Amino acid sequence: MLNQHPYSAAIVQKLRDFESLTGIQVNYIITPEDYYIDKLDLALNDRRGTPDVFMTGTYYIWEHASKRLMQSLDEMLADPALLIPGYDFRDFQPKVFDSMKWNLTPGDPVGTGYQWAVPIGFELNSLAYNKRIFEQYALKPPSTLSELMNGCEALSGSGIDGLSLRISDKWTSLSTSFITTYINFGAKDLVSENGKLRSAVNSDEAVRATELWVDLVHKCTSASSWQQNPWNEAGAALGSGKVAMLFDADINSYIQNVEGYSKEAGNIAWTPAPLSDLNQPVTSNLWAWGLGMNNASNNKKASWLFMQYFSSKPFIQWAAMNANVVHPARKSVLQDKDYLKLIGRADGFAQTLDSHLKNAAVLFTPQPAFFDTANEWARTLRKIVNGEYSSAREGLDELKPKIDTMLDQSG
Repeated sequence: MLNQHPYSAAIVQKLRDFESLTGIQVNYIITPEDYYIDKLDLALNDRRGTPDVFMTGTYYIWEHASKRLMQSLDEMLADPALLIPGYDFRDFQPKVFDSMKWNLTPGDPVGTGYQWAVPIGFELNSLAYNKRIFEQYALKPPSTLSELMNGCEALSGSGIDGLSLRISDKWTSLSTSFITTYINFGAKDLVSENGKLRSAVNSDEAVRATELWVDLVHKCTSASSWQQNPWNEAGAALGSGKVAMLFDADINSYIQNVEGYSKEAGNIAWTPAPLSDLNQPVTSNLWAWGLGMNNASNNKKASWLFMQYFSSKPFIQWAAMNANVVHPARKSVLQDKDYLKLIGRADGFAQTLDSHLKNAAVLFTPQPAFFDTANEWARTLRKIVNGEYSSAREGLDELKPKIDTMLDQSG
């Protein structure tokens, strides 16, 4: 089971090669991201073993591993007899590999405990901008959020929106530029109080971060885009020249710059995520896509071969060069001269990766009710933007006890 994404498209292109090599027949289904988690939940909770392998990400693991729906990979990784030649799991970028490791204790960070998935690629959050539009209107790449908003105001009346953002009433609208901005503002999603996880969405820092975000939305985006703007449409707006900037996962803007992919291909450049305060280092949210195994699978040997093949050095090298897998999860590929030459053609992309990777981290607090709490947060944020509360604080004060109740119900 695959999420609709460039990384899953890369897998599909090589399925016949895998079948020819192993004799294993693969059936697959691809689902758009906004519906993928619901469909995957239904399938895994059925506990009949289908799908055997599924595309998973950091937050998915918190829910599915907690329910014992995922197979831990530690014994397989530790047994040389079960590893394909040259697999070398120590070649994975450590932060990316560790983002799929967790000890199942709510509130504890990723990076300790069990390995639940093997990564294919990862995403960081940067600001992409259209060089042609910036030159036409004498704009400079913004380093701060205030500079970003000034650039949006300079485009007022031009027929070009300043900024495209990923928008929905689900968790995805929080997971890229919003949470990166929120954490860089000094806010937290959850805190520990008397041994319990509690929401911190209405702290003073959280309120100020949300107020700034709402101001950014109003000054930089069109009202229609805020109603519904999934990641692919947010990226397409940049590629079509309808907007000057995209603040989102860097893969989203990268594919718009690939020759022949969009109208503005070749005109897009990158700069680090804009900050509220230049005296702090930029901390970008890290998200990784990878492959996990159904704990109820009846085909675990075949599943493990599939997972290794599609996270191996040769596949990720091919996918990075030929199928837009940026950023690849393997250190050897990230450092490969041909890959560096490839991304070097994208203005500022490699430099932004280097800047972000130093302090990149999983910025949400691990806990099994993530999707319920994040979806409620996203719905409230949308209401705040649409003026359904008298203030951001009113909306966030109403949100906090809802999230606390969800945390209590999840144990």
